[in-house]
Amino acid sequence: MRTRNRLAKIVLAAALGSMALTACGTADATGKPPAKVPAAAVGASAKPEPAATPTPTRSLPSDGLAEHPDPFARFLALNSRVLDGCVPGGLPEPPSLEPEESLPPQNRPGQPMPEEPEELPFPTDFPPPPPAPEPAPAKSGPVEEVPLTDVEKCAGDAHAERVRTAFDDAAPADYPALQKKLTSLEYPPSFINRMPDQGGSPRARIDLRFMGSRLVLDVTGTDRGVTAEPFGAPDAEDVRITEVKRKP
Repeated sequence: MRTRNRLAKIVLAAALGSMALTACGTADATGKPPAKVPAAAVGASAKPEPAATPTPTRSLPSDGLAEHPDPFARFLALNSRVLDGCVPGGLPEPPSLEPEESLPPQNRPGQPMPEEPEELPFPTDFPPPPPAPEPAPAKSGPVEEVPLTDVEKCAGDAHAERVRTAFDDAAPADYPALQKKLTSLEYPPSFINRMPDQGGSPRARIDLRFMGSRLVLDVTGTDRGVTAEPFGAPDAEDVRITEVKRKP
């Protein structure tokens, strides 16, 4: 979905994202949903640095992405830390390969190079391609919000607490100030969507739908910082989070 899909093909996204999806909605051995991630586990201390990211309880494969120049890569690092505290048992450790196991057999040291296959004649009489299907009409108008899974609720609460704490009772002057602060918290600018002001206060929605997740964060400025509320939106290309109707 959107620009984020270009980095979703890297090994980290494949490993962490697939696990997060299979774990969504699961419960522990007692049948209870996973407990909310402690504020300290996601970097929500009393007065954190504005651009601080959650502190993982252990080393994660995404640690090296925290300082990556690409904002989406840094978001992957943040997202993995949040999910590690919400997925029952934490995210899985990545598989480790021995040096020789990481190489195809024909490229291992001491192995003879395979013989080049004989060239085959290239066919030229290809059949005409089938006609392209008609694109599906884009949805228009508002859509209803959808429920979140237990893992999505936990992650949403962690993101919301992180955002509220970062503003530290400082009201954003306007939407540009709100957007700048959210961007400094490692939410890519393309994820932040402007909403109509509420009573003169700036408002935005952060699109956290990622690899099947339906999580969105509604952030509204107040005279004492911001309010931040997680909710669910359909994970579809043609659904704009700015048009999702919240339940009263």
